[in-house]
Amino acid sequence: MDIYVWIPLIFAGLFLITDAAMLIRMITLLKKNKESTAGDLGDKLNPYLYATGAISVLMAICMILATVLR
Repeated sequence: MDIYVWIPLIFAGLFLITDAAMLIRMITLLKKNKESTAGDLGDKLNPYLYATGAISVLMAICMILATVLR
């Protein structure tokens, strides 16, 4: 395979693993805090949601760069 195929595959795999880890972390956080209010949970989950959004943007940028540089 060409290097332009391997680079996006590696980055996509890393981003997917990170997204899965954050999803698991959010689920465990929700299970631990069943008695919390929505406001409390929102404050605890916001960093994970922001990180997931940032990772999605980074993945899109990597795919665009890989396509353009190809």
